[in-house]
Amino acid sequence: MNEQPAPLDLTPAETALERGDYGQCLEQLCPLAESRPLPDPEGARIRMLMGTALMGQGRDQEALTICQLLSRSGEPQLRQQARQLLTILEAPSLDRPESWSMKLPPLSIQASGDAAPAASRRRRSRKPLPPPLPPTGPTRPPALGFAVLVTAVLLALTVILSGCVRMQADVRSPAPDRLQLAWEIQSSTDQLLPWQQRFDQKLQPLRPDVTVEHPRPGAQRIITAALPSAAFRSTLTQMLQLLSNSVGIDLPTPRIKLVERNWLVGVQQRLILELDFDQLPDLPGFDLALGLNHGQASQTFDRGKSVDLEVTSWLWSPLGLGSLMVSILLLLSLLLQGVRRRLGFGFPELPS
Repeated sequence: MNEQPAPLDLTPAETALERGDYGQCLEQLCPLAESRPLPDPEGARIRMLMGTALMGQGRDQEALTICQLLSRSGEPQLRQQARQLLTILEAPSLDRPESWSMKLPPLSIQASGDAAPAASRRRRSRKPLPPPLPPTGPTRPPALGFAVLVTAVLLALTVILSGCVRMQADVRSPAPDRLQLAWEIQSSTDQLLPWQQRFDQKLQPLRPDVTVEHPRPGAQRIITAALPSAAFRSTLTQMLQLLSNSVGIDLPTPRIKLVERNWLVGVQQRLILELDFDQLPDLPGFDLALGLNHGQASQTFDRGKSVDLEVTSWLWSPLGLGSLMVSILLLLSLLLQGVRRRLGFGFPELPS
């Protein structure tokens, strides 16, 4: 069995970060980050501390890269912290008006250490003084027409951005210990929604083994390769995290279990799918249909209820069938030789 690595002591790095010594914090964390890759929970904690220290040093671009990786972490708490840092890093910088700052005039110091006379400074400054800013007056509430206009725009954006969407997902097992997902997303507007476009742009570079097709306007068909069950679960989790980031909603991760029993001539499979929708918010116009093995077992989305699907199937083994056929032919050959000897012909002989 593989021994689990010992937990790291990150207290010195956290202490250096709390007192503002970002350089020492990074010196302690960089060697640890090389030994702990990102999927490891300790590696994710190390990179979260590194991103905070980089922000303290003003290296926002490097901190942004780390936080984007951590936003897809499997740890919910680290993923939430990374999203909060991303909100800060991606916020636009606002220009500060000059009237908010006080500028000191330049002081001309003579060799004796005394300041230059004020009259000479006034003679050198020939720029006219800027006019005073006009008074803004008291803050007025928005008019009724403005409120109606904003409400209409928000309602229109809500209808356009979160229009009715139908999803059909089917998990199938084409071979022993192999799982495959066929997932289709159809928009009722016959155009890809903004979150569908973001999901499409991020999925193809991240998972080259996943095929994305557009059979109809506003439709996405996502088909994964036939992967081992463990690799399939990892791929599915990564795809759902990417979809959650594109939509802005935390989606539940389904629990998929594949139980197999080998009978030499074939494999008996038992595929189980469990999905809980209790934490999913109410989404108007959302339609979801889940199926197993080309719809042998299916269930539609129902708010507040869980999905429990189970299907049993049988897969023939070509190797097992070939072995059985060879065994039958051998037994038939022995039976024919026994009949030949009883008839008095003896054992088969080569021609002399």
